[in-house]
Amino acid sequence: MTEQTVPERWWDKADEDPTHVAAVDWFARLQDPQVSLDDTLAWQEWMHEDSKHAQAFARIEELSQILPRLRLPPRQASWWLARDCYDASVPLSAWRPPARPKLAFMIAASVVLAAVALAWAKWTAPAADVLTTTIGENRTVTLRDGSRITLGGATRVEVALSGNVRTIELAQGEAFFAVAKDPLRPFKVHVGGANVVAVGTEFNVRRSSDHVMVAVTEGRVIVEPASGILPVALLREFKPKLTPVRVDAGEQTTAGSAGIEEATPVEDATAATSWQTGRLAFRLQPLRYVLEDVNRYAPKPIVLGDDSIGDLVITGTVTGGNVAGWVGSLERAFALEAVNEPERILIRRR
Repeated sequence: MTEQTVPERWWDKADEDPTHVAAVDWFARLQDPQVSLDDTLAWQEWMHEDSKHAQAFARIEELSQILPRLRLPPRQASWWLARDCYDASVPLSAWRPPARPKLAFMIAASVVLAAVALAWAKWTAPAADVLTTTIGENRTVTLRDGSRITLGGATRVEVALSGNVRTIELAQGEAFFAVAKDPLRPFKVHVGGANVVAVGTEFNVRRSSDHVMVAVTEGRVIVEPASGILPVALLREFKPKLTPVRVDAGEQTTAGSAGIEEATPVEDATAATSWQTGRLAFRLQPLRYVLEDVNRYAPKPIVLGDDSIGDLVITGTVTGGNVAGWVGSLERAFALEAVNEPERILIRRR
């Protein structure tokens, strides 16, 4: 009878492999709500250094998703556990007697769960304070930590401050954030499919139906996928638009279903915040997105009678007190017709 050898699996000696050990460390650090901007940037550099780094990180994330679905082995009696003589002097993979494959898999991977558990144990979920504005209303609120949030018209923000992290949910609308510096408590704005992470900076976030625009006026932020960790399949391909993006002062980015765009310089430094003084500024924006912003200040909602009209590219400004005049300019510039109905203004082609 020929003796069969069991092929070596990657997790058999993962605890001896520096790449996998580093991947576990990065995984745990990125799960921590206190992760810093510098750590996030360092993780990106590490991922780009070697394709094996991305592969190892993908394996650790995949492992963390599989483990909760495994059935735990039967609970053993105390006398049986007393026979356990493992003293951690050698890696688990080198210890004898060998465990069953399924149990060995779970033991070799337990370091992942332990690291993640320690990271998440620091997290507490405080009750959120809800801040809202009505159509046409701008409002500035100072938070307990000294940060200020200026809400645009028809905006909803949920604020949760804890000892570990400052979490903001921008449910709808637009807001400008002046963040009080606190290196031990990152300031995270969750909006759509993205997170904007800051420590002490000033930036503007505008949420539309299917994308988010982030412009930084002071300091820097990191815009990352909302999960914080890329899906395994995407990590294997490592698509650039689905990785975190650094945005410095004077730059902006857009995040949507296709991913996060690279940061680009802002053409007009005042445009991102001009809405605070009653002036909405747009540059080469599709009309459908422009209307989403204008409707937060319009007396009556403006709707499109034809979806194709939404593709018209708009550059210009709209003042909150003269929306009707702006609609008239649309009619003349694009051969459109604005029908003033009792509950809305309908834009259609002539």
